Amino acid sequence: MSLYKCRMCEKELKAEAGQFLCVCSFCGTSQTLPVSDEDDITVMLNRGNHLRQLCEFDRAAAVYKELLGHIQNDPEIYWQLALCRYGIRYKADRQIGFMIPECRKAQYKSILCDQSFLDAVNKSDPLRRDAYCKEAEYIDVMQKKLLCNVERLTENDAACKDAAEYTLNAEDLIRRGNLCLEKRKWAAADSYFNRAIDAEPNEPVAYLGKLLVECELEDPSKIPELKCDLSFSSNYRTAVRLGCPELEALNKQSIFNRAVQLMNDARNAEELTMARALFSQSGNCENAGMMIEECIRRAEAFKKDDYLKACRMLADSKTFEETEAARNIFIKLENYKDSPVKVQECADLLIRNDYALEEEYKKGINMLDNAEFHSDYDNISRIFSSLGNYRDSPRMLKKCLLKRRMLSFSIVVKIMFIAGVCCAAPWLIEKI
Repeated sequence: MSLYKCRMCEKELKAEAGQFLCVCSFCGTSQTLPVSDEDDITVMLNRGNHLRQLCEFDRAAAVYKELLGHIQNDPEIYWQLALCRYGIRYKADRQIGFMIPECRKAQYKSILCDQSFLDAVNKSDPLRRDAYCKEAEYIDVMQKKLLCNVERLTENDAACKDAAEYTLNAEDLIRRGNLCLEKRKWAAADSYFNRAIDAEPNEPVAYLGKLLVECELEDPSKIPELKCDLSFSSNYRTAVRLGCPELEALNKQSIFNRAVQLMNDARNAEELTMARALFSQSGNCENAGMMIEECIRRAEAFKKDDYLKACRMLADSKTFEETEAARNIFIKLENYKDSPVKVQECADLLIRNDYALEEEYKKGINMLDNAEFHSDYDNISRIFSSLGNYRDSPRMLKKCLLKRRMLSFSIVVKIMFIAGVCCAAPWLIEKI
């Protein structure tokens, strides 16, 4: 069986099946693990990691894109694609003793806005999501440092030549920056907006321009199409603080749109809770209140389905793992119906760990519900007698014996009735 290798030091990781996070025993770095443990998938992931560490980012990205043709629900593949786009390789830091990410590609778009990163987050569980976000925030800081060292002016770009003319005022610089945005010339636009800020530090439109460069957008009207929250950006916060209220409204519209998408794609109550939180952040945007109520309604439907599913799992559980899975669902449901009672019932069953007795008990209950003859009740009484004091087996044994006596009594009554009819028949015939 192929083992997944550390994406930082490329040594084999020792992780248990189903584990989401682990710490490399060689470099000591905590990292996420892929969902799939198939040999072919693992080999390709290891190859992609190796190519990325060699700075062969395009070739590594091709490997990950090929992987997406085989498996599309693994967030680790999307995360690796994001690392390739931003030229991330890991190197040892002697001061802290761990491997840290190093940026090799200058991208004006923040990794926090990158589609591959957003796909990785959306397809992750909470533990993975937290790990990806923390590392992405660190990479975002490193990316900004890299951009500060990149030469933004080129001899063949007329707009960049104009940016070198220090006689332009802030308004002219912003206008030229907006023209560069329309042509998707991010470096030139960023240079103009920086020059505008130097000329007029309190100009909110210049910070708005830098925000558009950061998100690689040609126009503010496209901000609602973003799939990330802009509040992470210092350019956004500065523009709003200096007096750009329409930007805040656009960001809330973006949050609202993401909430609608998340609500429509929700597969469980947890995702609907996240959508509800986003609707709350969007303020009074459109009909956010109605959408929150819709999220609550859909969440209740999911909870009902999950509750019934967990009840069936508990009733049919024959192994420790099945009972544990049912308990986890009841725990997520929190106070829905009698979920706390069900959690305790699962816990008691896990502690007893007597699934053979439980199976016999359920068999006896089912037979008792469908029993018709004395032989049925005799078999059921033997089952409950063999269970001893397991659960309420003594009470069920008494119930079984009582039903057996009632069956005997009903048979006697029928026989007496038939005998009476037979005895009275000659007399009735004579009278007729």
